[in-house]
Amino acid sequence: MRSINTTGINGLDEMLHGGVPDASITSIVGPTGSGKTIMSLQFLHANLLQGKKCLYISAAHTLEELVTNSLKFGWDFAPYIENQMLIVKTFEPVSIICLGTEVTLTSKYLDELPEYLHSHTADVVILDSITEFLMLCKNDIERRARILNMFQLIKGKGSNALITAESDTNTNKSTFGTIEFVADGIISLRRVQSKDLAELIHIIRIIKMRWMKHSREIRQYDITDTGIEVYSKYHVMLQM
Repeated sequence: MRSINTTGINGLDEMLHGGVPDASITSIVGPTGSGKTIMSLQFLHANLLQGKKCLYISAAHTLEELVTNSLKFGWDFAPYIENQMLIVKTFEPVSIICLGTEVTLTSKYLDELPEYLHSHTADVVILDSITEFLMLCKNDIERRARILNMFQLIKGKGSNALITAESDTNTNKSTFGTIEFVADGIISLRRVQSKDLAELIHIIRIIKMRWMKHSREIRQYDITDTGIEVYSKYHVMLQM
């Protein structure tokens, strides 16, 4: 029987019947502002508390931003960085080169990211987000080939991975629709209007989780002072 790893979010663990399985790759798919980065940091903190060595890769935030903003939720990553239980790596997917009046965009990210993953081993790997990597691929065939290669690399090291991916506001589908086919698990985050149209509320749903039973409920969640909180299905009062 495969071991289960907590996500650090009680309501989500309940939906997953305990958490995510070992040596699996789970993707959090959602639009801007849905809490993907916060959820990934909450997952990171929960696994560090369990004594697991973690690698956090960001293509959108600096180390200072991640550490400073995490403190707002009560997650102090500095001691884990100091004792090397946590490695935080930030990438700039695209660089701008100015030659006289000409501006050129250049990138080595498609090669740098897999090379970095190959040279580092961790119990938990978190990538926030995969979208920048996929944007640099020329077509769907290249996207799927590169993602499959990267996922095989991660699984070959026995790591448990959490990867965020962007989506449009009104869909469960990621921007390129590639990640859904190759990840073991897909957790969908969305924003919908409340029944009285007074506000936008967050809802979460598990689209798939290979080789394990999971809830098919649609639940409401919020971003609180202590991170993501997933509520009971009975809190969801929506005009679906």
